[in-house]
Amino acid sequence: GNADAVEFCPHDSFQHVLAASTYTLEEGDQPKRSGSISLFDVDAEVGRLQLTYRVETAGIFDIKWSPVGGDVVPFLAQADADGYLRIHRLECCVEGSETSGMLETIIG
Repeated sequence: GNADAVEFCPHDSFQHVLAASTYTLEEGDQPKRSGSISLFDVDAEVGRLQLTYRVETAGIFDIKWSPVGGDVVPFLAQADADGYLRIHRLECCVEGSETSGMLETIIG
């Protein structure tokens, strides 16, 4: 689908992580609102955009990373078509690496 919201993570160690969300309305007798969140590892110096994680969800209206402050891990909030606010924590996929990994849903 088309990206409806995109946002780079503002946290120092994760500023290379780009989150993109989608919203698709499937019309018909029983309309369905579906979407996804995708995480990308971006390296502008070499022109790399690598998909590292993707999860199917309800259609997403907007996403927002948590503000920077303290030693807090990055969180990504999603407002979706089901009327929920879901909170995800960014989990690193490679021990000892700052490469983006996956999202763990903690509220939603």
